[in-house]
Amino acid sequence: MIYWFAWVIWKGISALFFPRTIRGKENITLSGPFIIASNHLSNLDPMIIGLCFNRKLSYVAKDSLFKNNIFAFFLHKVGAFPIKRDSSDFRALRETLRRLKAGCPVVVFPEGTRQKSKEATQKKAPAGIGFMVAKSGLPVLPVYIKGSDKTMPPGAKGLKRHPVTVTFGAPLNFSKGQDFHAISGEIMKKINVLKA
Repeated sequence: MIYWFAWVIWKGISALFFPRTIRGKENITLSGPFIIASNHLSNLDPMIIGLCFNRKLSYVAKDSLFKNNIFAFFLHKVGAFPIKRDSSDFRALRETLRRLKAGCPVVVFPEGTRQKSKEATQKKAPAGIGFMVAKSGLPVLPVYIKGSDKTMPPGAKGLKRHPVTVTFGAPLNFSKGQDFHAISGEIMKKINVLKA
């Protein structure tokens, strides 16, 4: 209930501050569970991706966002769960696999933290995303977001009106048990292609 209430609110905010153009709509018709892998420019990115789907998603989010109990409660209600960015957080990886097994798509930002637009997708992807894919054997939907850093740059306290483009690539399929370092690299390569 809270998820869809927040979805409607953010849809209105999007119309006012970051009108969205969606490219590759034919690629977001996947059914069942899958992993959504996106670049990361702004704290708005999870909401932007969520608005592109008419189904509930789960989100891997940095653990520092969960320090405030009230905000943490809200994050859990909208499908987010924490991950420690600077270590191998096997608890978060297990939670990701649990949600995928339950049939829910999971949004992951392989870069781990927000990047400047010029640096986006240039950073080497942590092996975590590859591990998730290798263990689950599920398809990966690559995404490139452009413009969200103009609407809400890191450190900004408010929103500025700026259009956002969300480009979805064709789903990527990997063999279960495939080398996860290679998987991570291939995913980042595909996201970088979408940037062009």
